[in-house]
Amino acid sequence: MAITILRCDDRLIHGQCIVKVLNDYKIDHIILVDPFTASNPVMSNIYKMSVPPTVKLEAHDVDTAVPAVEASAESGDSTLVLVKDPVVALELQKRTDKLPKALNIGPMSNRRETTKATFFSFLLDREKDACNALTDMGVRVYFQQVPGEKEIEWNDVK
Repeated sequence: MAITILRCDDRLIHGQCIVKVLNDYKIDHIILVDPFTASNPVMSNIYKMSVPPTVKLEAHDVDTAVPAVEASAESGDSTLVLVKDPVVALELQKRTDKLPKALNIGPMSNRRETTKATFFSFLLDREKDACNALTDMGVRVYFQQVPGEKEIEWNDVK
């Protein structure tokens, strides 16, 4: 399978993601799944310009992401599927069997009505519900800010 990692990070593309995730996983293709970014050509282009020129980035909403994920799974690309929250990851897992049965949750900002899951991740109730639903589907949900750091299992923090 060419989908290397399914990652949730509410900042999407940023320094840690570029330096660690892309390099450590040798990513050459990013499928960014975020309805706002997919519908906003300016934001989409900003993200495309922020990755190295050797990395292809596509911005999709959930509906258009599924065929992109399935095509990438058949390709030779090392692909990062990047979402802003676990709710989107859950929706993708429901719609395709081509994703890894694991969700890596990276930084999630402290927002109003969130609960601290780890020192770098805060979740809304609907995001916690999505993590529980993913776990019920047999998907491993774990927190890891960047590769090489300790992994923290959802079941240990929920």
